[in-house]
Amino acid sequence: MAADSLSRHLADRKTPWPHFNQYLVAYLSYLLFYPVPWLLGYHRPTLAGVLFSTAAMLVFLLVYFAPYRKDRYYGYGEIILTDLIGYACAWTHGDWEVYCIFAAGMCARLPGKRQSITMVILLQVVLIISGHFRHKTTLEVIPGAFFSIITYMGTLVQWQLGIRNFELREAQNEIRTLATTAERERIARDLHDLLGHSLTVISVKAELADRLFTSDAPRARQEVAEISQIARTSLREVREAVAGMNGASLQRELDRARKALNTAGITLVLNGHAPSADQPQNSVLALALREAVTNVIRHSDARTCTLTFQQNAEGHIHTFTLEDDGPLQAPQPARSIVEGNGLRGMRARLAASGGTLTLSPQPQGFKLTATTLP
Repeated sequence: MAADSLSRHLADRKTPWPHFNQYLVAYLSYLLFYPVPWLLGYHRPTLAGVLFSTAAMLVFLLVYFAPYRKDRYYGYGEIILTDLIGYACAWTHGDWEVYCIFAAGMCARLPGKRQSITMVILLQVVLIISGHFRHKTTLEVIPGAFFSIITYMGTLVQWQLGIRNFELREAQNEIRTLATTAERERIARDLHDLLGHSLTVISVKAELADRLFTSDAPRARQEVAEISQIARTSLREVREAVAGMNGASLQRELDRARKALNTAGITLVLNGHAPSADQPQNSVLALALREAVTNVIRHSDARTCTLTFQQNAEGHIHTFTLEDDGPLQAPQPARSIVEGNGLRGMRARLAASGGTLTLSPQPQGFKLTATTLP
């Protein structure tokens, strides 16, 4: 792991320490080496030496587990104090160099590899100088320095591995969050398109049925029956959308568009060939056509609507253009168009399939072009 990434995680102090460094407990086994000189008979322990060593060990354990208690990382203070505890215990003739080894291991948690390496080198220099003043031979000092460096390297590797695992968990959580958000947005777009179109048609048909109720009762009953059928169909499509199984049909949407526009008093003019067979990309175009027709009925106040399909060499439809003559779509700069949830959802759905959405205000209406990958 790069030093700056390691430093960032050390600095923000958001990593849960107890779960992140459980292996630190294993390093306490080094303390078993402290009484080895006494047990081997190199030096006879005194009562004062045993009591002092016990008190020093308790102080060390408080320093060692301080990050667990305060949810933070080791700093220079803990490292220096641990090293000083070792030198303070030298007169007891126990294996006091184990504290120097612990101090070197703590250096692996300093913020920044340069500071970490510098500190561990200084500790070894102090250890060698201390051994010189205590009239120790090189062979007596080397084991402490060697194990200090080995412990530092092993702890650093474990520390970096722990951070990488932490970052991996964070990335996985972020991926799950993004996936959940994307699915919610998909369901929101589908529900908007499904309900927006269906409720618009139901509203138009209800107004028409109300006007025809006294003058043409059979026609009014027919409109009411169609409202009931549209409501049942919409309920089924909503269930399919929520279940993630929505497969809109371009042929079916063309029939619905013709009926809905006719109910609203808008004539649909079809240019080119109508879709003969649905292709995988037609589902996206079908939902886009549904939203486009809904917007025409709601906002255009048009009398005529022209729909044009474009096909590739294999005869697959990849683009449609819907143009109306609504007077409410007066000439205006394209950048001034305010897109609602429907247009934003349509644009996102087309973009997800590699397509585009183009909006073009015309002098006598409005033009919308939806394209998927050919």
